[in-house]
Amino acid sequence: MKRIITRADDYASSRSANLAIAAAVEAGFIKNVSIMAPGPYLAEAAQLLAHRRDICFGFHMTLNAEWDHVRWGPVTAKEQVPSLVDQAGYFHQHPSLFQHHPPSLEEILTECDAQFDKLTAAGFNISYADSHMLPERFIPGLQEELDRWMEAKELINHRYYYNFFPGGVPSGIESFEKVLGSLTDDQYFFLSHPALYSEEMVQCGNAEVDGEELARGRHQEASFLTRKDLNEISERWGFRAVRYDEAVPMSDV
Repeated sequence: MKRIITRADDYASSRSANLAIAAAVEAGFIKNVSIMAPGPYLAEAAQLLAHRRDICFGFHMTLNAEWDHVRWGPVTAKEQVPSLVDQAGYFHQHPSLFQHHPPSLEEILTECDAQFDKLTAAGFNISYADSHMLPERFIPGLQEELDRWMEAKELINHRYYYNFFPGGVPSGIESFEKVLGSLTDDQYFFLSHPALYSEEMVQCGNAEVDGEELARGRHQEASFLTRKDLNEISERWGFRAVRYDEAVPMSDV
């Protein structure tokens, strides 16, 4: 069987995401769940899924809060990481802003330690690490520091597994099978952000992303990912949904 690394992001960021991701895990196709330690619903997230030993849980390093009305800040006391927060004490909205106000790498690593410890204290067994909105693209030296940090924590590094499943989350089974039938490589990465439609999700908009459109799009992802026949369909086309610890780094593929 060829492999599809199936991942759901932003767990703990909202109740809508928690419920949708938990349902997708139960349906069986999602094998990896990336968790936001600064998310306001971490305790609920842990209650729903932390006991699952068949799922790879990931440290979703979070240094940004992108929405206008839904914000979050550091796990560390904001006085300890002043270069990471705005005047209100929240994370900046977009990592590109770090280009104009470079943050302290030491403060980032302090925050990473605090976020990681918060996830493990909540009961999650963290196997891999990735990042929310990829701030390492905009901060010189951060990628190298994160690589060393992940190695020290003995975490699987997300960087070596990006061969994207074409087209993102399919709109339905017909389009899913069409993509599966076109795949030629041995391993792909399937990224999703499922969430139930709710007023909570509608509030997650900004100048670039309409909240209503976002909420409906993420609900559509949840509807697809909670189907119970996705594994059967994938295997029919020669693919198996896998965890990161079952996958092969790109350099070895």
